Amino acid sequence: MKHKLTVLVAISAALTLAGCSQTTQSNTQSSQSKTSKVAKNSSDNSSTSTASSKNKDTYTKLSASKMDYKTTASAIAVYAAQKYGDTWEIAVNAAKQGNLGVAFRSKDATGITSDNSGYVYEVSGTGKSSNARYMLAGDGANKQVTIFVKQRNLGTTGLKDIVAYLNQKKAADLVKQLAEKTQLNVKLEGDEDAQKTTTTSASVIPSSLQGTWYTADTGNGNIDTLTVTDNKINDEAGFSMNVKAKNSGSSTSDGYMKQTTINGISFYSFTNMGQTPGQGSTYLAPHTEDGQSVIVSANSNGRTNAVYWKSEALAKKNSNKQFSDLKY
Repeated sequence: MKHKLTVLVAISAALTLAGCSQTTQSNTQSSQSKTSKVAKNSSDNSSTSTASSKNKDTYTKLSASKMDYKTTASAIAVYAAQKYGDTWEIAVNAAKQGNLGVAFRSKDATGITSDNSGYVYEVSGTGKSSNARYMLAGDGANKQVTIFVKQRNLGTTGLKDIVAYLNQKKAADLVKQLAEKTQLNVKLEGDEDAQKTTTTSASVIPSSLQGTWYTADTGNGNIDTLTVTDNKINDEAGFSMNVKAKNSGSSTSDGYMKQTTINGISFYSFTNMGQTPGQGSTYLAPHTEDGQSVIVSANSNGRTNAVYWKSEALAKKNSNKQFSDLKY
């Protein structure tokens, strides 16, 4: 009997120890689980905090290779305003309340003597003629921008450098806001007076159209030439017209010129005497593509027939190319 009691006591002690062991193991696992959850929550909170910190440091940036014409004009204006102040700052501050207007001017009309052969872009925020001007050379992100105040050359800077400066100044949002309100090829108040001082009474066709121009938009890569003087137009397709100051005369080789805006582009229509502008008229517009002065030839609906360039090399380079700002 004594032996049996001893055995029962031993069994009971063993069961008690086993229960304690399981309880201890359970408590340990529970503690480890809680510790793991705390560590995970701490890690999650740290990640959220880091992401939040990164978001605070991020801001809109510009890319020189992804800028349309309006954004380019806006970026140049904001850069010049911050870098040089003067009339550029006046133009940008006024544009914040209205629109940023960009007029295309000839060098003769502005008195600028730069070696650049392109347009002078005159920038205004008031709709009036301004002394804030720039010229472009080169293509795409490699454009070179020469900035002027009136005829004074302030220097030439690459578009990439302008973009880097603006990104450093965190000015991209302002550039994009002004770009939405930028109007290209506008007529600024006072332009007419400036043009009159450089145009003789015998000149009918504006100087912005004059010269020898080339296109390879022929479908077969051949070069066609357009020659425009102060009162005559000739092209290799057989079109020839003596342009008179008004609709008068009877010669079939005579025509007259009128100005009209189609699809936001300012065209000059050339029409034979006795007819009205429309079908049969030739429409030409001084324009700019890839920083180069061009002539856009179109029909009465504004659909582009050809783009003429200053050289045969540029014409071949852009053979049959379609531009996003033109209608085809």
